[in-house]
Parts: sequence; C-alpha cells; structure tokens
Amino acid sequence: MSRIDFTRRGFLKGLAGIAGAAIGTRFAGGGWETEALAAGEPASLVVLHLTGGYNALFGSADSLVGKFGVTAGNHTVLGGVGLDNVFANSMGQFAKDHIATIGVRHGISSHPAARASLWTHNAQNAGIVLANAIGGTSAIKMAHVGGNAVAEAPKASVNGTSIQTILDMQSTINALGGGTPNPRVPDRGMALAGMEGGEEMSMNALNASPASLDSLKDGYAAAIATLKQPVKSLDLPGIRTAYGIGQTTAVTGFASKMAAAELMIMAGANVVTLTDGGWDTHGDTQGVTVRNKMTALMPAMNTFLNRMVADTSRNVTFAIIGDFARSLPGSDHQPNLSITAIGRNVKRGTTGRTQTGTVSLPTSTPSVQGMWAYLATLAKVGTNPFGANPHTAVTL
Repeated sequence: MSRIDFTRRGFLKGLAGIAGAAIGTRFAGGGWETEALAAGEPASLVVLHLTGGYNALFGSADSLVGKFGVTAGNHTVLGGVGLDNVFANSMGQFAKDHIATIGVRHGISSHPAARASLWTHNAQNAGIVLANAIGGTSAIKMAHVGGNAVAEAPKASVNGTSIQTILDMQSTINALGGGTPNPRVPDRGMALAGMEGGEEMSMNALNASPASLDSLKDGYAAAIATLKQPVKSLDLPGIRTAYGIGQTTAVTGFASKMAAAELMIMAGANVVTLTDGGWDTHGDTQGVTVRNKMTALMPAMNTFLNRMVADTSRNVTFAIIGDFARSLPGSDHQPNLSITAIGRNVKRGTTGRTQTGTVSLPTSTPSVQGMWAYLATLAKVGTNPFGANPHTAVTL
C-alpha cells in the first residue's frame, strides 16, 4: 500500500483509501440533519474570494453612474443598495431581500498584503477563528473547496480547528462514510483504531516538533474526529444534477466548487471558502470584463443561493470579497473594499456605498476586523471573537 498523506490537505483522500467501508447507522433521507437541527440551528458561512479585486460597481452602482460603464438603465437600487443588473436581474427574491454591501477600509493596495490582511486576525486565520467560534460537533469545521486557496492566509489550527482542502466530492463522501461499502478495505472501526494507534506512536515526535509537524498533527486529529462521526448520507447525484456538472466529482470549475460548498454545508462545515481567479482587471474602464466574468458565475451562484441560503431551516450566509476595489479611472488598485453579504440575518442596505463619483469610502468606515465581526454576528456566535459588530444597520 502506498503511503497515506494525513496532513490537513490530504487526510480525506487517505481516509477514503483505507476506510471506504461504511459501518454504523446510515441516516436515510438526511436523518443526521434532523439530529443536528434538534441540537441547535446549524450556521455556516461561505466566502467567495475573487482573487485580484472586486469592483464596487456590483454593490455600489448608484454612486458610480458615469464610471465603469454604469448607466441609469443598467443598475437597480433595492433598499438603498445599488446593484449592477448582473445581480439584480438574475438573483432570486430571497437573495434580493437579504443582500447588503459592507464597507471595508483596509487602506492596502498591494495584492499579497491585502489578502493577508483580509484573512488574518491576531496572527491566526480569521476563517478558522470563526469556524472554531461557531463550534458544533462536525469533524470538518472549515473547508476550502477546489485549489488555489488564499496563499497569504495563515494556516495554523485554532484550538484543534483546521482547514481541510476538498478536491474531490466522492472521496470526501467516502471519508465521511457515505460511499458504497467496499469489502476490500478496512471498516471504519478498524481505521479509527489504526489512526489512534498511529497518533499515539507519533506523539513524542509531534510534541517535539510542534511547528514543523503541525500539519501532520492536525491531520491525525481531523481523521480521528471524522471516523468517530456517525455515517452521513449525502445526495451527490442530486447535487451534481442541481449544478449541472454531469458525472464529475473533481472540484475544479466554478460550478463544481459551488456544488462542493453545498456538500460541505450538508456535512456540517461551519466555514467554507472558495476562490475564483483573474479579477485583477487593469484597463477595464467600462467594467465589461468584470460583468462578463460575473455573468459566467451567476448560474451556479444562484443555484447555491436558492438551495442553501434561502433554506429557512438553516442559517447560511454567502459573502463575496476581493483583494480590494478597482480604482478610477483605470481599474487599478483602490485601497478600499465593498463586499457583498447575502443571508437570512442580513438586513438589506449598505455601509459600503462609495462616495459619489469615486471608489473611496468615508474615513469612518470599519476595517477588516469589522467585516469579520459582522459575518460572525450573522452566524449568531455566542461570543464574537472579533468584537462588537459595527454594521448593525444591515443586521437583522
């Protein structure tokens, strides 16, 4: 047998390889979800990071008439939010009733520094901090679906909560015990005993090199926690049909990333991240490039919004962020950011409307910690690790 990689990145593949046989109780028809609901309402945050930038025309179009190709006829103002019609003409009513633009005045115009700032809280990964604060019993509390995770984001675990990278949906389901039983591999009980034994034998080395072996230690913890969870019945065929991805299980294109995000929410993840590249749109003075790119994302995004965010039996927030906004006149780097948040606890409105005719935000606009405090408030955390929410005007 080849060596199994139980690092944060590879533990799901490893588990699928040695513990594909499903044992224990299989909850038919999503019965495990009913148990989760009875124990407390599930809360999840899904963050789409547009690598390179996020043009403010999508959430502050009414302040940019005459700029980036914004006209009176190609944007819609809903409850004070100036939405480009790429959003307004395609989103479902629930999303349009629960959408807000949030201002983030981080003051950084360098890609690496901006990305590091957006994903860091007290030297820790802000997403992991939030996933840990939401809590719950899921073995996978934070997942990144697809490749190209934000390289500048801290990777270390927070109180045992770490990021797991999801590159194949079927392998993930197998690791969670929901795959077709395979008599040629050990059952989950044997796999659990093997993992616990391996961790125990490795403990001296893990403790002696906590920094260099941090990924391995987190991998053991996540693998053991996953094998201890009840088997989850997940409807992969239904998800693939909904997102129109055929028989694929690999998480590559945007539609498969959104499908995998749904899968991980159904599996109990608290925070799910994904990226989409090519948003450093220099010279896009009329906003044609970004509108075309966003139009391509909307079918899968709307499927997710309709199936997950509009589902009132759960609390799912979807946020779109980028490194920073695009500046005028040349669509370069603007050290502000207006993000989009959609969720049932979002009150429609804006704290990120740019100043008329420019892409700047008022000096009173909160920075990155305020953004995460807002997102944590939407998730209804017991104690907000990011402090008080400064965006109460757009919070239900």
